[in-house]
Amino acid sequence: MAENKEKTGENKLEAVDLNRLILDMINKLPERSRNIIIKRFNLDNKGVKTLDEIGKEYEITRERVRQIEVEAMAKLKKTSRKYNLDEALGYIKEGVKNHGGIMSKEKIIKIFLDGENFKANKQTMLLILSLDDKIKILRETKIYKKIYFYEKENVLKFEKATEKIKNYLQEKNRDISFNKITELVNESVNEDNSLPLSVKAIGSYLEANKIILKSILGEWGSEKWSYINPKNIRDKSYLSLKKNKNPLHFTVIADEINIIWPKKKKTNSQTVHNELIKDSRFVLIGRGIYALKEWGYERGTVLDVIIKIMSEKNENMKQEEIIKEVLDKRQVKKNTIILNLQNKERFERLDGKVYRLR
Repeated sequence: MAENKEKTGENKLEAVDLNRLILDMINKLPERSRNIIIKRFNLDNKGVKTLDEIGKEYEITRERVRQIEVEAMAKLKKTSRKYNLDEALGYIKEGVKNHGGIMSKEKIIKIFLDGENFKANKQTMLLILSLDDKIKILRETKIYKKIYFYEKENVLKFEKATEKIKNYLQEKNRDISFNKITELVNESVNEDNSLPLSVKAIGSYLEANKIILKSILGEWGSEKWSYINPKNIRDKSYLSLKKNKNPLHFTVIADEINIIWPKKKKTNSQTVHNELIKDSRFVLIGRGIYALKEWGYERGTVLDVIIKIMSEKNENMKQEEIIKEVLDKRQVKKNTIILNLQNKERFERLDGKVYRLR
């Protein structure tokens, strides 16, 4: 389950067969009205149809389709009480209240339908919400997602808290913890003499906004920051390595990117290799294996690494000692290191497999 559900409408609604409920209701509509509602709300899982698309199918104007939809929705609202829809809407209202009085479309679907009937009931849920005259909708903006609410004061609290966190991030210019966000949100609501919000409510606030995000490393920050909201392959690769805390082959990094940030067009592994080789944050430490420079790795060939190690030691070194130190910095075969030590222009071999720089 996505989160622990208390004894509220959240778990009660899972027991309701929403799909059957709505299908029974719309079957009472005239055939054309029924089909228009099905197409407009994607109840047949064929995609939401536009007014124009439906109009062409029925050879009527888009305005006429809109009128039929409005009339059908009005009929559904009238018959909803016969199907105990008020009880389901009561569960939803209770759940929204427990989440700070506001919930995004994604959150409201996830919370109430996080069960076996999720796929079948997702579109049905949106139709049910459209039948509730009490619930209100805040249209999506650049700052927040589409939001459902009952009382305007809760939206104002959400907007004020979001602004406070945004300003704090701009001022400090660094990521913050969830505990700090909780502190900032409750400072904001306390200014209006409101009671502190629950962790569940603050979580709903964060899920509904689009400018304060959580990175894959668990850090909260601005959506403009690349380590919070990466946009390109290099930044995504950087976070993948940070998350794994170990060097990875570029094919594995590509797989990680496709899992964490899935897109229709998958990230190509060779593209990852081509991007990382040009970025100073990454160090190629083996055949296709990359590490982060901040972990103490430095760029260069195996020969460069050997020379640097021996220069810093400033003394003769045994072959095994050189191999050990190189393997701390590169994932290569021992024979590769030994082969590089045969470079007579850079190294002189002494008795007992001891080397010194020329």
